[in-house]
Amino acid sequence: MIKKSKRQKKYFAPQNDNCEHRCDYPGCTKAGEYRAPKDARLKEYYWFCLEHVQEYNAKWNYYENPAMENEEEDINRRFRFSSRIKYGFGFDFPGGYNIFNDIPNSSSPSIRLTGAEREGLKIMELEVEDLSVSELKKAYKKAVKKYHPDININDKNAEEKFKIISTSYKSLLEKLS
Repeated sequence: MIKKSKRQKKYFAPQNDNCEHRCDYPGCTKAGEYRAPKDARLKEYYWFCLEHVQEYNAKWNYYENPAMENEEEDINRRFRFSSRIKYGFGFDFPGGYNIFNDIPNSSSPSIRLTGAEREGLKIMELEVEDLSVSELKKAYKKAVKKYHPDININDKNAEEKFKIISTSYKSLLEKLS
């Protein structure tokens, strides 16, 4: 049986509670017709006359109030997901067991490439061994100028090569960065 939680009331600050306010500025006796927030929570207000509310609003900064210091903690506390179910996938080795560090890996390059990336490198006339960010950018600019669809208007082959170059460039740039 699911127990219903008690609904919390929302807070609505009164716009004008039909009572006459005096200006909260020290020494002012005019009517307080305009409200200004006391802090960043925006639940309590001062009442000022037009002259003093303009002065107050010009100096007040929402982000400099001390109520904002713990806002991140409040947000994390309010929107934290918690579950009673604990999942234990895989293994957690507390020690740093370097099992695979002793195996020499000189035959394969430092990054692994897909077939589309290799084809893009072939079209850009680059070798895997010479691959760097600057070389990749230079070759990409050169190949784009050569195979761009605006230059090769009715050439479907150039359009396909341009698509391959674009996708492989984006994925290679992510891998090299």
